[in-house]
Amino acid sequence: MRYRKPLLSLVLVALVALLSSWGVTGHRTIGLLAERHLTPQAKAAVKELLADETLAQVSTYADEIRSKEAYRYTAPWHYINLPAGLHKKDFMDSVIHQNRDNIYKALQKCQSDLKDPLKTREEKIFALKFIVHIVGDLHQPMHTGRAEDLGGNRIRITFLNKPGNLHGLWDSRLVEHEGLTYEQLADKIGHTKRRKIRKLQRDDLIKWLHESYQLSERLYDDAAKNANFDEAYYQKQVPVFEDRMERAGIRLAGVLNEIFQ
Repeated sequence: MRYRKPLLSLVLVALVALLSSWGVTGHRTIGLLAERHLTPQAKAAVKELLADETLAQVSTYADEIRSKEAYRYTAPWHYINLPAGLHKKDFMDSVIHQNRDNIYKALQKCQSDLKDPLKTREEKIFALKFIVHIVGDLHQPMHTGRAEDLGGNRIRITFLNKPGNLHGLWDSRLVEHEGLTYEQLADKIGHTKRRKIRKLQRDDLIKWLHESYQLSERLYDDAAKNANFDEAYYQKQVPVFEDRMERAGIRLAGVLNEIFQ
């Protein structure tokens, strides 16, 4: 009996590690990029809700609380499970008509809560923190993965001769291998031209998800052909994960600018 509590703690830590996304560096990069594209009205509204915290700092809140009993219900808010090989129409139908909690429904709920004048300040803060995190998650391709392998968590790989899984590779290992702080990474990828910013912010949520889904299909194929990833694989994927973070930051700003206009 005396070992039950430590054992439970270890299980919860393992669960968070299994389900977390982009890692701290990735999520904070996205939060910082979003801050740089907020309108003055949105900046003021975010400041009023978060006080001294930044979007970068709250970007990992959803992962930090997920192991707590009171927030277990939010676990499905971080991903959506989809079958392989879906064409665009079938993909849309699978997302829109899925009858269980998922990242698509969660983002819409949190956006609605943040706009709702009847919600309390605490409820709006909660919604804002989750929006920051969820937008990041849905740009990580393995969060639109397959149920049978837990979004790539059961796909064993090696990266630079160290074992791991496909989901973890895209959550944090590729980003960490770059060796940059989130401020440095945001500076590196944060030079998007205004025309592209406007285009990305016009894209709808289904398009964001479909981009990730198409990319996840390619990543699954790559792992099936050769699951021993080397430096060449990393160099090939750097522009890919940087592009996903860039899009996430710009689109997150677009969501908040629209809500607080």
